[in-house]
Amino acid sequence: MAQVGAAGLGWAAPRDGGAAARAAARWGALAQAGALLFVAQLYASPAYWFPTVEVLRLGLAATLLGGGAVLARRLVSGERLRLGGPAALLLFGYAAIAWLSVLWSIDPAASRAAGLEIAKLLVVYVAVLNALDTPARIRTFLAVGAVASLAPAVGGVRTWLAGDHLVEGTRTHWAGIYADPNRLAMGLVVALPFAIAAFGATRRRWLRALLGAAVAAQLAAIVLTGSRSGIVAAALALGLTLLRGRLSSVLKGMVVTAGLVAAVLAFAPRTFWERSSTFSDLSADASVEGRENAWKVLGSIVDQRPLNGVGAGGFIHAWDRYAPLSAGGHHLVAHNIFMEILGELGVFALLAFFGWVGVVLWRTWRAGADPVLGREARAVFAALAGYLLCELVNGYSYSYSLYFLFAVGLATSRLAALHGRMAAAERAA
Repeated sequence: MAQVGAAGLGWAAPRDGGAAARAAARWGALAQAGALLFVAQLYASPAYWFPTVEVLRLGLAATLLGGGAVLARRLVSGERLRLGGPAALLLFGYAAIAWLSVLWSIDPAASRAAGLEIAKLLVVYVAVLNALDTPARIRTFLAVGAVASLAPAVGGVRTWLAGDHLVEGTRTHWAGIYADPNRLAMGLVVALPFAIAAFGATRRRWLRALLGAAVAAQLAAIVLTGSRSGIVAAALALGLTLLRGRLSSVLKGMVVTAGLVAAVLAFAPRTFWERSSTFSDLSADASVEGRENAWKVLGSIVDQRPLNGVGAGGFIHAWDRYAPLSAGGHHLVAHNIFMEILGELGVFALLAFFGWVGVVLWRTWRAGADPVLGREARAVFAALAGYLLCELVNGYSYSYSLYFLFAVGLATSRLAALHGRMAAAERAA
């Protein structure tokens, strides 16, 4: 069984016995600290509360800490750096096309900036994937993300109650990247399954109370953003998290889901119902019209540059060159992650990214049956599925949430697969 575990983890023998093992353990703990700091600052945004820490650039510091510790651990232990297996060629192939697109981009400066952003996203992906190498570390990561999400969730609720510069007069927001109601809803859709999984995994009463408050605040803030995609995605994430597993768990999940939905319906403000009612007449909705105009531009780009697109980060800059008269003059983003990739990088990049997303979803779904990490795998699958649903009508391919979800999903599925191999070896013995 030990051989199965070592092979599955990709470990080599320590170079100098116990000393190397202890050094690797210390670097591993530091890598985990970097991952936890990253997800905590991504949600809690400490610079908003304490402006003086902005100069520390905590997001970059967390990324460098985690990435550096992962590399140091690999050097002292002799382990292989985990990248996601052969399928990760799809992800890195997509990134390579983005980096090369500066050669044909209509806006080389924008493509260079986008290439740098993708490089940072890949560092986050590799750092988190390698840092979360035990079930306990995965559970801690989900719990920290869920608790940290209290900041934007409560902040969104307070903003709405204060009527503080509401978007379109009715939609709440918070600060930083969450100043956009859609981004706030998307971030909380990710944290919602995390909170539910962490609630089920802990027996600490104080932590359960905190996580329960997080779920309530998350749902309230999502509703108050008025993000229709966020509301649908939250319902999907809830269903995928609570309605899979043993029959007893499913029945409990149905009761909990029904209670949460009833609470949302009971306390939702009038503006929620007014904006949701536009589902019945999308042709009269200004946001839908904007998306249609963006997709007209995409159609022109695909007609003229189907293989290579306009270059990474170039979609919004392509409006003057490719927009038909019917699209108007207001420059917009693509409002769909896959269409954005198609317009900026072409069909080959789209196929690579789409294939990669499929691999991560499939592996994480299968891990949901694992007796050790099944709860966490189901939560990550629900978070990724909900986030991607939002991406179909928003489109943010340069998203830290997306890449850390890739990493957590693969880390969870790897450990679940290892557990399965070890159990099979025990049965064979």
